[in-house]
Amino acid sequence: MRRRIETKLHDWKSKKEKKPLVLFGARQTGKTTSLLKFANEFYKTVVYVDFCKQPNMKAAFSGSLEPSKVLSNIEALLRTRIDPKDSILILDGIQDCEEALTSIKFFCTDMPQLDVAAAGSLLGVHVAREGSYPVGYVDIETMHPMDFEEFCWALGEDQAFDLVRSCMADVSECVLHEDLVGLYREYLLVGGMPEAVTLYAQRSSLDAVRKAQRDIRTAYVADMAKYATSTDSAKIIASWESLPTQLAKESGSTKFVWKAVSSGAKADRYATAVDWLVASGIVNRCTQITDGVAPLKSFENVKSFKLYMGDTGLLSCAYDATLQDFEGKDHRSARFRGGIAENYVMQQLNAHDVQPYYWGMQSTQEVEFVLKLKEGVVPIEVKSSQRVRSTSAKAFAEKYGCPYILRVTGKNFGKAEGVINIPLYAAGLIPELL
Repeated sequence: MRRRIETKLHDWKSKKEKKPLVLFGARQTGKTTSLLKFANEFYKTVVYVDFCKQPNMKAAFSGSLEPSKVLSNIEALLRTRIDPKDSILILDGIQDCEEALTSIKFFCTDMPQLDVAAAGSLLGVHVAREGSYPVGYVDIETMHPMDFEEFCWALGEDQAFDLVRSCMADVSECVLHEDLVGLYREYLLVGGMPEAVTLYAQRSSLDAVRKAQRDIRTAYVADMAKYATSTDSAKIIASWESLPTQLAKESGSTKFVWKAVSSGAKADRYATAVDWLVASGIVNRCTQITDGVAPLKSFENVKSFKLYMGDTGLLSCAYDATLQDFEGKDHRSARFRGGIAENYVMQQLNAHDVQPYYWGMQSTQEVEFVLKLKEGVVPIEVKSSQRVRSTSAKAFAEKYGCPYILRVTGKNFGKAEGVINIPLYAAGLIPELL
């Protein structure tokens, strides 16, 4: 399938003075598939090492980390010949080989003619835990689950999304609005994990998609048990499993609260569990700001935050949601629909490496997301339906003199009284306003 990361990989290869590439990302987001597809297309020789499946390859890094020595060891172990000038060395699952991660620095300084790419599903956790990382000697990219545009590509709806981009440019109504709303709701069910999207694109049943999603969720929990201590893993799993409840609370606020994790849970005992989930890439954190003034990070309140699942399809799976649940109008399920719409918007922003904040307090005024765009600081309100109000966003805009309000809803494109309405299916285009 066509992936957004492909352009970044091509850009990396074309650099005159590139460094080894490190590809971060959660498990099963497509890192290996994209790297191998790219490598097989642009290199004469592809040397692929997977430390998870080939633990014997760790021996290549057990002695000297001088690149020529390491390459000789790899050649012997793989029974191959490597010409650095037209080859790429891919080190997959590199979090399982500390010495290989260290060696990247020496490939950068001593053998720049060889292209090296490394990837790992829990590389962020490894770096956070061990503190070992070749800072300054690597180029970094992050692989995310497929966003809505990539989902459209997979379903052969390229032209439809091209029209969305055109309508976004001049805030004009989209003639395919209803069709795209339907695709958006399908995306909420399927999400952006490549295996799930592939099954759906092949017209497989939702049951097949759900099985793939449940398997991924199970693998995530297995990683929590494998890569954390027994005490920490219990807290990590509890925090992870609380997210569906956190995003559909009766209060209407999606702010992360410790008591929803476990009775008596507090930040001093569970904060490291949340940090683990964020470092693993399977959740996205959105932190509160106290004031809507640039630079936003200077007003960050790290003690107050929201957590969203990295993939909305996995969240939908946790709810065991159906298409009818998104089409419902029962006010009692509105909290679920609102929370999953927020999760979706966060995923679209994160897919472009955009980190938003939120503003406000529970039970009072709250703006779902705040970004610094070209024209200034802008509040982003998210509503899952066409019935919308911008009370909190308007209060924020008036208080901080914002150029306009972005309102992401079920309605078509439109603009009135300083409010720009963006359909939910176009949320992924907001980063282009940066």
